[in-house]
Amino acid sequence: MGLLETPSSFRGEDAAPGPCAVCRGGAREVLQTQTLALLGRDAPCTIHFSACRTCGHLQQWPPVPPDLMAYHYRSFAAYELFGEPEKLRAAPPSRHAARFLSLARDIGLTPGRAYEVGCASGEMLNQFRREGWRVGGCDPSPSAIAQAKTIFGIESDLGGEEDTLPRQQGLDLILICHVLEHLYDPAAALARIHDALAPGGTLMLEVPCATAPEILPPGWFTFEHLHYYHPVILERLLRQAGFEVVEMRISMRAQHYPVMAIAARKVASAAGAATSDSEAAIAFARAYAARDTAFWATSERRLADITGPIFLYGGGIHTAQLLDHTGLARRAQVIAIADRDSKKWGQTLAGHPMISPAQLFADECGAPVIISSYVSESAIARALLDGGIARDRIRTLYHPAPE
Repeated sequence: MGLLETPSSFRGEDAAPGPCAVCRGGAREVLQTQTLALLGRDAPCTIHFSACRTCGHLQQWPPVPPDLMAYHYRSFAAYELFGEPEKLRAAPPSRHAARFLSLARDIGLTPGRAYEVGCASGEMLNQFRREGWRVGGCDPSPSAIAQAKTIFGIESDLGGEEDTLPRQQGLDLILICHVLEHLYDPAAALARIHDALAPGGTLMLEVPCATAPEILPPGWFTFEHLHYYHPVILERLLRQAGFEVVEMRISMRAQHYPVMAIAARKVASAAGAATSDSEAAIAFARAYAARDTAFWATSERRLADITGPIFLYGGGIHTAQLLDHTGLARRAQVIAIADRDSKKWGQTLAGHPMISPAQLFADECGAPVIISSYVSESAIARALLDGGIARDRIRTLYHPAPE
């Protein structure tokens, strides 16, 4: 299958492999199927994005194999920081860190021992350390762990939470920012978080929020995200794991999609499950799947006149989606895909070579450059102009290119 598949009947598959990750039910409804090429891999992977018919939870079902996901994080994902170390150390809090710091202050937390699951290069931990917290964390990326030490002087553990949290005890605060949606078994992860916290300790987490399909961007169903949390379903998970929700904040415009931040306190015993509305969750997913199909159809129309040699800029999952969702690669010759992440250079994506921006700027063939990024499209367009790419060569999918 080449193009995006969104079944017009939104067919259900009662013989779904494995149970729902939240309620352990067995009946799913497939909402969208993607076939994606990954960096350096010859065979594409096929992913079904499904809703549980019992509780309504949205998830990859079945999820991509763990070894493939681990390969992706090693070779494809870019969570490292870019810039001069001195400036990074002195930078103000990122948007994520600012929201977490505000939440911690507003619920009256006193600085103690904080541990971040998925700490990346340590930017969040650096900001909490400035507030008086004693910090540590874990991340599966060796390069991110190295950056945390060299840039911020933060010693963090290499590995996932399933390996590192069992070695932690008596923590006052655990941070998990845009990580829970990546974990295969969120209930088991929350149980490990509960065990690592001191009595009355606090979990602060943030995830994309499954709400307002009319404002979600294209590609919101994505390779890296195994779960898509509706507020009621996430509260249910937390209560079952032994947490009491102290505060929930849903920010509709905090970034390019709605996010949900929660502070939850460890309690002695699990509470009863919150009531969930599976039909509302499934209706949300259907509405978004239809919107996503319309987005990619618009991109296909914008690119319909391109039939010769081209460059793509952006070597992330958005490009894998673009190649799957449109017929661009069948009509045009992709000379190369440029990306600023040096670990991608020299590899291939869907058989196309990955190159550096410098190589793109040095090329004199004059082929169009299609920007494959929703979030960074405008910034990339400006960087291309600054690098000497003529305005009439730059093709955008979502916004007009800057003059």
